[in-house]
Amino acid sequence: MLEGFRSYLHRVAEKQKSYRQGRRRTVYKIFHNANAMKVSWLGVENDRGEIVIAWKETVRVEAFKRDLYAVDLICLSVLLKDNKAIEINEEMEGFESLAGKLPEYLPGCQEFEEWFQVVAFPAFKENNTVIYQREV
Repeated sequence: MLEGFRSYLHRVAEKQKSYRQGRRRTVYKIFHNANAMKVSWLGVENDRGEIVIAWKETVRVEAFKRDLYAVDLICLSVLLKDNKAIEINEEMEGFESLAGKLPEYLPGCQEFEEWFQVVAFPAFKENNTVIYQREV
């Protein structure tokens, strides 16, 4: 029981530390190059993690919107060969840069300008659009 209490106090202290640093939620960052994309995160309890996705493992990319009631959130879902997927969104640092580079990393992927209007309008509809499909 004492260990559980210590763990609780540690989590509270970590949350207070992140609040003092101005962080109220998990912060995500997207890094990318011609070989892969890395998504890293720093949570409110200062927990960290990352996932790396190799472009050669990517079979499909879908663009869509999430209805957050007052606003919409533009998202990309990246499906991999092993049927795993990762979802990224426009609030993540590096999203815009990645969206602009996807056609370079995934030949045949639609340009940002081609898919953005289709997904963004009309408002509050998912507008799911496949922007890349690997040929088999």
